[in-house]
Amino acid sequence: MEYKELLVAFAAKYGIDGLDGVDGSAELNVDGTRVELVDDARTRSLVACIEIGQPPPDADGTFGAMMLKANFLFMGTDGATLCQNPKTGAYAIIHSFPLELTDVESISAGLESLVNHAENWRRVLSGIKHAEGARTNGAADASDHHEMLSNGFFHV
Repeated sequence: MEYKELLVAFAAKYGIDGLDGVDGSAELNVDGTRVELVDDARTRSLVACIEIGQPPPDADGTFGAMMLKANFLFMGTDGATLCQNPKTGAYAIIHSFPLELTDVESISAGLESLVNHAENWRRVLSGIKHAEGARTNGAADASDHHEMLSNGFFHV
Protein backbone atom coordinates (compact mmCIF):
# COMPACT_ATOMS: atom_id res chain seq x y z
CA MET A 1 0.00 0.00 0.00
CA GLU A 2 1.25 3.52 -0.74
CA TYR A 3 1.48 6.30 1.86
CA LYS A 4 -1.46 8.33 0.53
CA GLU A 5 -3.62 5.22 0.07
CA LEU A 6 -2.91 4.16 3.65
CA LEU A 7 -3.88 7.57 5.02
CA VAL A 8 -7.07 7.70 2.96
CA ALA A 9 -8.07 4.18 4.10
CA PHE A 10 -7.23 5.04 7.73
CA ALA A 11 -9.24 8.28 7.52
CA ALA A 12 -12.20 6.48 5.97
CA LYS A 13 -12.25 3.80 8.67
CA TYR A 14 -12.13 6.31 11.53
CA GLY A 15 -14.16 9.13 9.93
CA ILE A 16 -11.31 11.64 9.84
CA ASP A 17 -11.63 14.57 7.44
CA GLY A 18 -8.60 16.05 5.67
CA LEU A 19 -6.10 13.26 6.33
CA ASP A 20 -4.78 12.80 2.81
CA GLY A 21 -1.00 13.36 3.03
CA VAL A 22 -0.98 15.18 -0.31
CA ASP A 23 2.23 17.07 0.50
CA GLY A 24 4.00 14.05 2.05
CA SER A 25 2.99 14.81 5.60
CA ALA A 26 -0.13 14.82 7.70
CA GLU A 27 -1.08 15.61 11.26
CA LEU A 28 -3.32 13.55 13.47
CA ASN A 29 -4.63 14.14 16.98
CA VAL A 30 -4.81 10.93 19.02
CA ASP A 31 -6.37 11.43 22.46
CA GLY A 32 -4.95 14.95 22.67
CA THR A 33 -1.52 13.95 21.36
CA ARG A 34 -0.28 15.50 18.12
CA VAL A 35 1.15 12.85 15.79
CA GLU A 36 2.98 13.88 12.63
CA LEU A 37 2.83 11.31 9.81
CA VAL A 38 5.56 11.66 7.20
CA ASP A 39 6.10 9.83 3.93
CA ASP A 40 9.68 8.54 3.82
CA ALA A 41 9.90 7.69 0.12
CA ARG A 42 13.57 6.72 0.49
CA THR A 43 12.71 3.75 2.74
CA ARG A 44 9.10 3.35 1.55
CA SER A 45 7.83 3.91 5.06
CA LEU A 46 5.34 5.98 6.96
CA VAL A 47 7.15 7.66 9.86
CA ALA A 48 5.12 8.73 12.89
CA CYS A 49 6.63 11.38 15.17
CA ILE A 50 5.46 12.66 18.56
CA GLU A 51 7.31 15.37 20.46
CA ILE A 52 7.58 14.56 24.17
CA GLY A 53 8.95 17.87 25.45
CA GLN A 54 11.89 20.19 25.77
CA PRO A 55 15.08 18.89 27.37
CA PRO A 56 15.42 19.26 31.12
CA PRO A 57 18.09 21.59 32.43
CA ASP A 58 20.26 18.63 33.50
CA ALA A 59 23.80 19.72 32.85
CA ASP A 60 25.04 16.16 33.22
CA GLY A 61 22.83 14.84 30.39
CA THR A 62 21.15 12.14 32.48
CA PHE A 63 17.90 12.08 30.49
CA GLY A 64 19.74 11.98 27.15
CA ALA A 65 21.82 9.05 28.40
CA MET A 66 18.65 7.29 29.54
CA MET A 67 17.12 7.80 26.07
CA LEU A 68 20.17 6.25 24.41
CA LYS A 69 19.98 3.22 26.70
CA ALA A 70 16.26 2.84 25.96
CA ASN A 71 17.01 2.84 22.22
CA PHE A 72 19.40 -0.11 22.60
CA LEU A 73 17.58 -3.05 21.02
CA PHE A 74 14.44 -0.91 21.48
CA MET A 75 14.25 -2.15 25.09
CA GLY A 76 12.43 0.95 26.36
CA THR A 77 10.60 1.94 23.20
CA ASP A 78 8.86 -1.13 21.73
CA GLY A 79 10.48 -0.60 18.33
CA ALA A 80 10.39 3.19 18.29
CA THR A 81 13.37 5.53 18.53
CA LEU A 82 13.90 8.39 20.97
CA CYS A 83 15.63 11.41 19.48
CA GLN A 84 15.94 15.18 19.51
CA ASN A 85 14.42 17.39 16.81
CA PRO A 86 17.32 19.45 15.43
CA LYS A 87 14.96 22.30 14.47
CA THR A 88 13.02 22.72 17.72
CA GLY A 89 15.37 21.08 20.24
CA ALA A 90 12.44 19.05 21.59
CA TYR A 91 12.78 15.39 22.43
CA ALA A 92 10.62 13.12 20.29
CA ILE A 93 9.72 9.49 19.79
CA ILE A 94 9.42 8.19 16.24
CA HIS A 95 8.42 4.92 14.65
CA SER A 96 8.84 3.84 11.06
CA PHE A 97 6.14 1.64 9.52
CA PRO A 98 7.28 -0.12 6.29
CA LEU A 99 4.49 0.43 3.75
CA GLU A 100 4.67 -3.09 2.31
CA LEU A 101 3.95 -4.52 5.78
CA THR A 102 1.45 -1.91 6.99
CA ASP A 103 -2.32 -1.82 6.71
CA VAL A 104 -5.01 0.17 8.51
CA GLU A 105 -5.21 -2.25 11.44
CA SER A 106 -1.46 -2.40 12.01
CA ILE A 107 -1.03 1.37 11.75
CA SER A 108 -3.90 1.82 14.25
CA ALA A 109 -2.27 -0.54 16.75
CA GLY A 110 1.16 0.97 16.10
CA LEU A 111 -0.03 4.53 16.64
CA GLU A 112 -1.84 3.55 19.84
CA SER A 113 1.36 1.97 21.17
CA LEU A 114 3.44 4.99 20.11
CA VAL A 115 1.07 7.43 21.82
CA ASN A 116 1.20 5.35 25.01
CA HIS A 117 5.01 5.32 24.95
CA ALA A 118 5.09 9.07 24.32
CA GLU A 119 2.86 9.66 27.35
CA ASN A 120 5.08 7.45 29.51
CA TRP A 121 8.21 9.32 28.38
CA ARG A 122 6.48 12.66 29.01
CA ARG A 123 5.82 11.55 32.59
CA VAL A 124 9.46 10.57 33.02
CA LEU A 125 10.65 13.86 31.50
CA SER A 126 8.25 15.82 33.70
CA GLY A 127 9.54 14.00 36.77
CA ILE A 128 13.11 14.78 35.84
CA LYS A 129 12.32 18.44 35.29
CA HIS A 130 10.62 18.50 38.69
CA ALA A 131 13.62 16.82 40.34
CA GLU A 132 16.00 19.24 38.62
CA GLY A 133 13.99 22.21 39.88
CA ALA A 134 13.99 20.82 43.41
CA ARG A 135 17.75 20.25 43.25
CA THR A 136 18.30 23.83 42.15
CA ASN A 137 16.41 24.89 45.26
CA GLY A 138 18.51 22.53 47.41
CA ALA A 139 15.68 20.08 48.11
CA ALA A 140 16.94 17.05 46.17
CA ASP A 141 20.16 15.15 45.84
CA ALA A 142 21.56 12.75 43.24
CA SER A 143 19.75 9.75 44.74
CA ASP A 144 16.39 11.53 44.34
CA HIS A 145 17.21 12.24 40.70
CA HIS A 146 18.10 8.60 40.07
CA GLU A 147 14.78 7.47 41.54
CA MET A 148 13.00 9.71 39.02
CA LEU A 149 14.79 7.86 36.23
CA SER A 150 13.64 4.48 37.54
CA ASN A 151 10.01 5.34 38.16
CA GLY A 152 8.64 2.03 36.90
CA PHE A 153 8.14 2.94 33.25
CA PHE A 154 11.67 2.22 32.10
CA HIS A 155 14.53 0.35 33.67
CA VAL A 156 17.50 1.32 31.57
